[in-house]
Amino acid sequence: MHSLRALLSRVAALFRSSKLDADLDEELRSHIDLATEENRLRGMSPRQARTAALRGFGGVVQTRENYRIQRGLPLLEILAHDLRFALRQLSRSPGFTFVALLTLALGIGATTAIFSVVDAVMLKPLPFPNSSRLIRVGSMLAATGTGGVASYPDFLDLRARNHSFDAMAAVRTGDFTLIGPSEPVHLQGAAVSAQLFSVLGVTPAIGRDFLPQDDNPAAAGGADSIILSNGLWQREFGSDPSILGRVLQLGEQRFTVIGVMPRGFQYPIQAEPVEIWTTLAIDARGSANSIANQRGAHYLDIVGLLRAGVPIQKAQAEMASIASALNQEHPENKPRTVRLKPEVEYLAGDLRTPLLVLLGTVGCILLIVCANLANLQLARATRRHKEMAVRAALGASRLRVACQLLSESVLLSLLGGGLGLVLALVSFKFLLRIVPAQVPRLDSIGPDPRLFAFALLLSLLTGILFGLAPALRASKISLNSSLNAGGRDAGGAGHSRMHDILVVSEIALAVIPLLASALLIQSLVHLTRVDPGFDPHHVLTFQLDFQLDSPEDALGQASATFFRETVERIAALPGVTSASAVASLPLTGDNTVSSIEIEGEPTPLGSRPSADFNAVEPGYFPTVGIALLAGRDFTLHDGAKSNLVAIVNSTLARRFFPNQNPIGKHVRPGIGRGPDDLPMREIVGVIADVKQSGLGSEAAPEVYVPLTQSPFTTMFITARTANDPRSIIPDARRQIAALNKRLPLYHVKTLDQYFADSLAEPATVTLLLSGFAVLAVLLACLGVYGVISYTVVQRTHEIGVRMALGADSGNVLRWVLGRGFLLALAGVSIGLAGSFALTHLLASLLFGVGATDPVTFVAAPIALLAVAVLAGLIPARRAASINPMVALRSE
Repeated sequence: MHSLRALLSRVAALFRSSKLDADLDEELRSHIDLATEENRLRGMSPRQARTAALRGFGGVVQTRENYRIQRGLPLLEILAHDLRFALRQLSRSPGFTFVALLTLALGIGATTAIFSVVDAVMLKPLPFPNSSRLIRVGSMLAATGTGGVASYPDFLDLRARNHSFDAMAAVRTGDFTLIGPSEPVHLQGAAVSAQLFSVLGVTPAIGRDFLPQDDNPAAAGGADSIILSNGLWQREFGSDPSILGRVLQLGEQRFTVIGVMPRGFQYPIQAEPVEIWTTLAIDARGSANSIANQRGAHYLDIVGLLRAGVPIQKAQAEMASIASALNQEHPENKPRTVRLKPEVEYLAGDLRTPLLVLLGTVGCILLIVCANLANLQLARATRRHKEMAVRAALGASRLRVACQLLSESVLLSLLGGGLGLVLALVSFKFLLRIVPAQVPRLDSIGPDPRLFAFALLLSLLTGILFGLAPALRASKISLNSSLNAGGRDAGGAGHSRMHDILVVSEIALAVIPLLASALLIQSLVHLTRVDPGFDPHHVLTFQLDFQLDSPEDALGQASATFFRETVERIAALPGVTSASAVASLPLTGDNTVSSIEIEGEPTPLGSRPSADFNAVEPGYFPTVGIALLAGRDFTLHDGAKSNLVAIVNSTLARRFFPNQNPIGKHVRPGIGRGPDDLPMREIVGVIADVKQSGLGSEAAPEVYVPLTQSPFTTMFITARTANDPRSIIPDARRQIAALNKRLPLYHVKTLDQYFADSLAEPATVTLLLSGFAVLAVLLACLGVYGVISYTVVQRTHEIGVRMALGADSGNVLRWVLGRGFLLALAGVSIGLAGSFALTHLLASLLFGVGATDPVTFVAAPIALLAVAVLAGLIPARRAASINPMVALRSE
């Protein structure tokens, strides 16, 4: 308690120093006056009495300083003094301060802005209790390691047999249509197992969670419970407190509301938020062959809550063992394995590499900023060497001198960091505008305590980093040489070497983002030139979710009839040249994957190859511009009772029918009316490959069938128009409403938009990285300019001597430019070596160009060398125009 009181007293003294100093001075005066009076009474003269009193008291100044040390916090007072002095010094050099603050704001602001994205996507804990224990359980194909989704029977076995998880839940998302008194509303929903919310550690704000019986497909009413999001409850139901027990109609099914989730809750975390949750029991309705009963139907995401104290490696080994046992128990299915990943890592997905590349790039920029400012600080320290020498002569230690200069750097960095933080906050709107919407947790990008703490820490570290070298250099000043130098630099060659090292480092650091951006630009150009296999121009698409009138309509002919009528109505609209429908649209990545069997090559179900499966209406291929290479298109005569037919893409034809004509051959897709009803289909046509998953992905084997022979309840309607496709949207809505008022149009986009979306992520990364590369090159060239200018100033006398001895302006120009060229060449050489070691990290982001592309590794450094030499041209010309007599007199 005594120590605490003493500390508090010292802290309080910092804020009352003026009063305490006045009180101390008054007390000292009273002591001296009393002693003076006693001496005068002893017979001394007033002058002698005063002198004797002062002599007897001791040093007044020393006493005052000792008292100040005892009552306050000397380190803080010294720091405050240094910061005040640093502020005065910066105010005396407005040009230097402006340049330094601008440079720091750019470096720290860029780094903070990119960190905010990295933090939101990769680092920030999920908004759930025990989020560090949430693990994504991926069910992968053992042969390829692809996949990630599980079947419902596999999920039940994985949940029942493991001992590593406290709980485990399954979830799938889907589209729902809320039928209300006004317009139907399209909603993104999720079917989940009953344990999902307990796994996440979240309970409904109103009502109850799902019960185990809700999760049982065989339980009466198990598919009838529904939980609403807080936003949907407020928006559609006016925050009605009596919402519990209310019956809602979603499509043709009725659900009873049992709860409302808390405000801000979202799971699965995705771009289009989930607004309703029901149970997986809906997947088992109406048929013994439902998808929930098929072990080979993989469509569920699994998330588990890892037991406390269980390492993920141990859980991985156990889950892989369970998967191996399931493979042996069910040899009819393709062997699978299980891969565990923390949920926060899973959400980041493929974004980890580009985000880390961007963070590394802004890190390079910040290091260039530090090198630049270190150069500027060294130049300022050179001009202040006599001041430092005087300080040392008056008793300042080397540490004290270094601390003084370091405090200036830290103050400058803090001020620049504050501006950088403002710049980062302003840039958030720009980032949110260009970052693709599918990036998870975009809503958490923004100012928060983590961001402010990062900016503060980064500013402190930056200030120390660029201020350390000048501070150490200034603390080693020789008193005699400095005081006798008459104002000239006493650092000499040591200072010059340090400047050269820093500028070489800047050039080397600039090479890395420059090469990376050049590679990404080439990759993006190659992507834009990829033939997607279709013509995206003038095509409108929208999605419809047709609900069957009754579960007994197992063949789904009602949906096929509805979509046929829809296509006919859309095709008849003014300005529409053709229309059709498709289950999976190109470039969406929403592919249905099926096993496939080739006629004459019987293979066990678990060993069959895979192919994408798609259902279309006649006229789909010409509507979206897919070339028919052989055979015929589907026609209206390819109905449910006619010969079962298929059209395949050229990849499937080449792979499974090499050097053969596939027309007339037969294939058996693994999708039909049920697991026991998988008929052979005759191939009647071959189409060109289409990019289904993305422009950079290879085309997979693909099978198309007529919609009437394999009905889907959710389809994309496609319409090619003569003019702007968006102009037909109002008419399309009216036509759909005339067919069924309870079906909203959603995902209304043009194929051009899908094409642009497929380029959004690489284009964003390329744009940001290219901008940072330009900034890095400009800052590095600014460093070259500064070093050459410093060299010209320091060697003015030498230049005058050279010119007096016969050197002309051309010789001086070549000499100065040659020095800049050598520095740039050294930096480029080091940067190239580092780039060879680092650009392999870009390999997964590149398309059509190698990570060590020789053309790029030659052209980019040459361009940087040229720019660096141009940066040194202005000070070089200034040196060439020096008057020899003026230069000699200046010394």
